[in-house]
Amino acid sequence: MNKIYFISGVNGVGKTSIMPPLKILLPNDRYEIRDFDKRGIPANVDFKWRISETKYWVEKGIELARKDKSIIICGFVEPSDFQDLLSNESLGIVLILLDARPEIIRQRLIGRYTKNGYFDESQTVIGKPINVFINRNIYILQQMKKMFEELNCPIIDTSDLTPEEVAKQVAKLILKWEN
Repeated sequence: MNKIYFISGVNGVGKTSIMPPLKILLPNDRYEIRDFDKRGIPANVDFKWRISETKYWVEKGIELARKDKSIIICGFVEPSDFQDLLSNESLGIVLILLDARPEIIRQRLIGRYTKNGYFDESQTVIGKPINVFINRNIYILQQMKKMFEELNCPIIDTSDLTPEEVAKQVAKLILKWEN
């Protein structure tokens, strides 16, 4: 049965970084790997947009299943974004959380927002001061981990792994479910 896989996690956990090695590990005649934000992110992004995009990707997954393909979407989603869809087992939705220790998230995001070797604490990301943005990601990840644990969803700690190693773990899970 073809499935719809959502690889979730906060900024800095490695969702985008695993996409290239995942495309190498999983045959493209059976899997499509997409970035959740591929269609663009509006200026005033909110949970309604995220739910709308989640439903869009589920519809894409249903279309691909008719062609005997599974879809893998890498991006931030929470189980509550599509709770009504998760109860429909015929859709074959699978959630995987990428996790990392708080200090790793902080380090990765500081690295991402450092320009010319300089980290400017006055910069903003999505309208928030950078330190607020980083702290919020760390807090949200801790909350998400609890939600994913309650649903018995796989959680992969990316703290000490390369994107290739994380992609191998994700691919192994997916191939196990597909066989």
